[in-house]
Amino acid sequence: MHEYLMPLPRLGSTHELVIGPDGNLWVSQQLEDRVLRVSTAGRVMGITDFPENSGPHGIDKDWRGHVWVTEEFTNALVELDTTGKPVARHPLPSPGAGPHGLRIGCDGHTVWWTGKENGTVGSFDPRTDTWTVHRLAPDSEPIYLARGPRCDMFFTELTGNRIGRIDTNGHLREYAIPSPDSRPIAVVAGRRGHVWFTEEAGAAYADLDPDTGRITEHRTDVEGAKLAGLDFDCFGNLWVQYNEPGLIDRVRPDLTTSRYTLPTTVPVGHRITSGPDGSMWFTELAADTVGSITTGCPPPHQRPEPTA
Repeated sequence: MHEYLMPLPRLGSTHELVIGPDGNLWVSQQLEDRVLRVSTAGRVMGITDFPENSGPHGIDKDWRGHVWVTEEFTNALVELDTTGKPVARHPLPSPGAGPHGLRIGCDGHTVWWTGKENGTVGSFDPRTDTWTVHRLAPDSEPIYLARGPRCDMFFTELTGNRIGRIDTNGHLREYAIPSPDSRPIAVVAGRRGHVWFTEEAGAAYADLDPDTGRITEHRTDVEGAKLAGLDFDCFGNLWVQYNEPGLIDRVRPDLTTSRYTLPTTVPVGHRITSGPDGSMWFTELAADTVGSITTGCPPPHQRPEPTA
């Protein structure tokens, strides 16, 4: 297992990443106002420039291979074609939302977003030009989204200390996190049909059973740790990224852990995801780098189809 780090053009704002339609990683750089296309060999394959001070951040791919990006600072969603060319821009109907996170629903069409600045979670169907907005409690600051069991959408509430859920009928439910002021960050669906998330201030990763509403927290043994992104590999291992210090943990299904120390000085880990080559790829916000750790997983297109 090895690690590879690739320095990017620097301002200190390398944020979200997704496997793009071309097999490269598409990476948002918020303060640089652009999205980069980065190969697994470490080369920048293309750059999409956004308007100045637009703040591109959340990013995901729809069923056609079009990539959607939030413009957090200008309150809009932007659609890019498979080459990275902007083809449409959709201003949000909710003023001052500050769209932060973005996820495509399991129908492959609907674009979900979190309004970090005004406590909203919304969806947009580009086929019908239809918007839906869910307003949360005044103390909520929703940031990240994940597709969960039964096609429900789950999201973290950074300052509300809750995990939210919107089902396919549009019903909202929220789950209070046991640790106070834990500041939940990233969320992903995974083992046993549970939804897993990180706690920046709770120094823990946790899992939510959507059927019972029970949340189980798993503490890190790293003093002063702040956690960031998380995702699963093809073996069911959970990879947990630290915002501070520069660490990444591999958590096996039995919850035993292997730890990897990053060589970057003050990296400020942000997001991690299973990449096009089967490795776990991650961003380092402060250092403006993209890195990977090999897992032994084959690339997604080489994996056998699941059996019934």
